[in-house]
Amino acid sequence: MTIQHLDHFTLRTQLLAETTAFFEQVAGLHVGWRPSFPFDGRWLYKAERPVLHLAIAAGGQPGLDRYLGERDAVGSTGSGVVDHIAFRCTDLPSFELRLRDLGMGYRARTVPDLREHQVFVMDPNGLTIEFIFNSSEPASWKDHADYPAATTASVA
Repeated sequence: MTIQHLDHFTLRTQLLAETTAFFEQVAGLHVGWRPSFPFDGRWLYKAERPVLHLAIAAGGQPGLDRYLGERDAVGSTGSGVVDHIAFRCTDLPSFELRLRDLGMGYRARTVPDLREHQVFVMDPNGLTIEFIFNSSEPASWKDHADYPAATTASVA
């Protein structure tokens, strides 16, 4: 077996509108076609490819439980067993500008051994989303010699 790329990931959320808006505004995804599943949700696309599936996790969704299986603690904040989701990206300066324009807080650091900038943003469900950029791209923060201690830049 050879894994070629991340196909999609699925999030269960009670905050469908807020989560949709977050990924549209912050990650630049857009809502697109979705099969007629027996539960409410959205498919979010990058270009012509669906990369994120959202499923409404509001009470009384027997269609969701039948289709995807039951989950404990659905509706609680945080990411459950998912720690974070990562996207490989380009154009860090425009992404930082987008976050500032949205007033979106973030943590950022550079990992010298990987030659990567990492930008971490929290979605409305408490899930951490990581955006990875090549360290050759300009960043607003300074690299620090004390890595691996967190090098952070935050916007409130």
